[in-house]
Amino acid sequence: VWALPQVAADGARTTLCVDAGSHGTHVAGIIGAHFPDTPELNGIAPGCQIVGFKIGDTRLDGMETGTALVRALGAAIERGVHIINLSFGEYAKVDDIGRFTAAANLAVHKHGLLFVTSAGNNGPALSTGGAPGTSSCCIAVGAYCSSAMMGPQYSLRAKLADIQYTWSSRGPTYDGHLNVSVSAPGGAIAPVPNWTLQGRQLMNGTSMASPNACGGITLLLSALAARGERWSPASIRRAIETTALRTPNATGSAVEVWAL
Repeated sequence: VWALPQVAADGARTTLCVDAGSHGTHVAGIIGAHFPDTPELNGIAPGCQIVGFKIGDTRLDGMETGTALVRALGAAIERGVHIINLSFGEYAKVDDIGRFTAAANLAVHKHGLLFVTSAGNNGPALSTGGAPGTSSCCIAVGAYCSSAMMGPQYSLRAKLADIQYTWSSRGPTYDGHLNVSVSAPGGAIAPVPNWTLQGRQLMNGTSMASPNACGGITLLLSALAARGERWSPASIRRAIETTALRTPNATGSAVEVWAL
């Protein structure tokens, strides 16, 4: 188990963050795992700078708290983070409201952060998205299974067409927001902590789809920065949503969208 100490400026307080599970490492590995000698193990944006903030309370079996979410978001702003991935979420009775939603809106619209989050795993019914993905400031990412994933991850012998996972949450929200506008691969074999004694592991969920999309967006931001181009959360979101491809869902209707 690793510990990350943070000492207050006056030395009066020391904060220790320890692992509550392997989920966070797996998600971070999808985004930016970097293995120079074995590049086939790399993440989407290998070598990108990752700042990790723990929001899951070990005493609550890794469940996030509102206070932890707000503190993490504030810390991200302080450190000049460009894009956030949040592979956490849960059902909310009221959409686009609350303390953390207000903080997320401020982060996106005032400080220019891109906020990418998992849509939820409660599909296929409509309006099953989880918060904070139900907030209009977030890019809520659904999960699809590509034809290329089916063999190595699920041992399928027959090659099938790309399809949205049935359990991937769908929009819209009850207040009329589209909610899930793009999807990304919802499964990955990615690194897990050393204490698991596994090295890497297959996990599935919109928790894996969100970092897949986040890694792709990170590459886009890196290219824009290298060219000295200016961008905004709105311009990046518009580019992703308008260029996403379409794939038939289980009924054959071309209504599912994913980002590559």
